[in-house]
Amino acid sequence: MASTTRQTTAARKRAAAKPVAGSDPLADFEPIRIAADADVEEERVPLFYIGDDAYTIPKKIAPGVALQYLRQARESGHELATPPLLIRVLGEDAYMALEQSKAVEEDQLERIVKLIVDLALGQAEKKEGKARG
Repeated sequence: MASTTRQTTAARKRAAAKPVAGSDPLADFEPIRIAADADVEEERVPLFYIGDDAYTIPKKIAPGVALQYLRQARESGHELATPPLLIRVLGEDAYMALEQSKAVEEDQLERIVKLIVDLALGQAEKKEGKARG
């Protein structure tokens, strides 16, 4: 009985056929250059105040933040993925200020969390071409 793993000469030639000119997507490809993090200035805007202290978030949340959140949500669920997202966007000090605040109300906290999740995922939705309304 002949081996099924062997290819005939004709089959190998068909498999090794050269692509049609212009069909190679990497033929004219140039590597994508991404700035080093040290070269990016992050503009921040106030999100909330506790007393007179302002706590800020980036005006533009990097798409990598959404990727990290989505990976963690897939692995552990959205509830466990949200705190690392908040810490990454707010920063440790602002997160701790919210966590330790005796005055923050549930609806205020919900608005802050929802806004951060929406902003982080909104960056990903734009890249996928979804309409924003």
